[in-house]
Amino acid sequence: MSIIRVAIAEDHREMRVALRLLLRLANDMEIVGEAANGQEAVDCVKQLQPDVLVMDIQMPVLDGWAATRQLLALGLPTHVILISLNRGRYIASKAAELGARGFLSKDYLPTSLLPAIRAVYQGGKFFEE
Repeated sequence: MSIIRVAIAEDHREMRVALRLLLRLANDMEIVGEAANGQEAVDCVKQLQPDVLVMDIQMPVLDGWAATRQLLALGLPTHVILISLNRGRYIASKAAELGARGFLSKDYLPTSLLPAIRAVYQGGKFFEE
């Protein structure tokens, strides 16, 4: 069984803790890095090259949209899943058009985060509006 290397980019410490706890429930994933803003996320991915980056859209310094653009321009193999308090078809569509492999409203994280990570790691996509 392959271990999925995951990085987290979220500006709220409490949400990073919650994401960490969710990821620890999975025996096929390990957290390899964390970032508190979009620029740190880009730097983290460049240095650690995780399999999947779970990244909030609304962050300081560089938001998740801009960080995703930068990461995709680098051509690294990391797959991006964007998360947000907001939800809806518009945001999910924008994430897909940008090149993210997934989008989740934070409302769905408890039930959908681990399946989303597994899906994008295996080459699929996972979008919940």
